[in-house]
Amino acid sequence: MVRAAREFAQNPETRDKASEVFQHDVKPRAQEAWKQAQPEIANAKAGLKRFALKLKDEYRKGRDGE
Repeated sequence: MVRAAREFAQNPETRDKASEVFQHDVKPRAQEAWKQAQPEIANAKAGLKRFALKLKDEYRKGRDGE
């Protein structure tokens, strides 16, 4: 596998084709997936913040009660 990767890396035509596929296929799809994931990421972030605040409040209640 490493040998094949070296051979591909040394072949200018293969490098050019790989670069073209990356620029025109892989990169746009990755950018679109990232854009679509943003609302879910923001929702998870907000949920974690709410959980952390609730946990902090519960912890403080337990300490104050003792």
